[in-house]
Amino acid sequence: MSTTTFRNTRMSVPARTPRIGPTLRRFGVVAALLVLVLLISFAQPGFLAGGNLMNIVSQWAPVAIMGIGMTYVVITGGFDLSVGAIYSLTAVIAATVGRTEAPIVAFAASAGAGIVAGLVNGWIVTGLKVNPFIATLGSSLIISGTTLVITGNRAVVVSFAPFQELGSGRLAGIPYSGMLLVALLLLAGCILAFTPYGQSVYAVGGNQEASRLAGIRTRGVVASTYTLSGLCAGIAGVVTASQLGSAQPNLNPNLVFDVLTVVIVGGTSLTGGKGAIWRTAVGVAILATLQNGFNLLDIDSYYQNIIKGIIIIAALTRLPGIRPALRLRRPNSSK
Repeated sequence: MSTTTFRNTRMSVPARTPRIGPTLRRFGVVAALLVLVLLISFAQPGFLAGGNLMNIVSQWAPVAIMGIGMTYVVITGGFDLSVGAIYSLTAVIAATVGRTEAPIVAFAASAGAGIVAGLVNGWIVTGLKVNPFIATLGSSLIISGTTLVITGNRAVVVSFAPFQELGSGRLAGIPYSGMLLVALLLLAGCILAFTPYGQSVYAVGGNQEASRLAGIRTRGVVASTYTLSGLCAGIAGVVTASQLGSAQPNLNPNLVFDVLTVVIVGGTSLTGGKGAIWRTAVGVAILATLQNGFNLLDIDSYYQNIIKGIIIIAALTRLPGIRPALRLRRPNSSK
């Protein structure tokens, strides 16, 4: 009778390699920014000069501030096309008040007007149940017309030095507008990521009906994001009026597209429920780097819109290393 001897051998299991796909999709936008910075700094070494970087921060601070509020709106599945009109109106208000009053009063007046406009948008969307696209498009026309009536289509010039210091002043070479932007990014990012309100914003964007059944006041959450968007537009308006020393009814008609672009490029989902403030900050950095690089390389500004369009399409496409910002939800098969 033969016996078979089995050796107690240890099977070698290959080490698990980390899955780089999800990580690349999540942080691909950061990698894209780093590559872009390296390419432009190689082509134009002056790009990384401290003075140039501070000028970029100062120039793009208003767009980035408005991007904060827009991020909240988009995460809930909404849309705000009125930020450009609110921005112009609040800039005019800030310049008018800043002619005679202290800068803090002009700041408060501009921010307050933005809050009121945002509250109205939130009421139209949640109270009257109008589609956000249509609601904010209509309010944009109303606000723009109101600004034209108030100003008579004339610029409001401010020669009060303390008011101009608010947007153009610097401390140790760092612009006040940049300090304000960093503070707002940190505050908004922490609220969105670590507070019950922030989790409610994500929940409403992910599934509004389920959130309502779970006890979340969905209408209040949605309305609050439009209010925040209006507030951010008001802050951006006073910063720009201070930087320019003036304001006019149509400061930047295409500004809303820049705001939406930085949010989309950053990777915030247009279907709601996904996104982050840091992503919007990276989106701002990408667009600001492109524009500044074009200027340093003396490339025609007309090409910027072409590049922006390509970037938006790429951000919404399932390309390797690019996190898709637009995903169609699968229908819920469970009843």
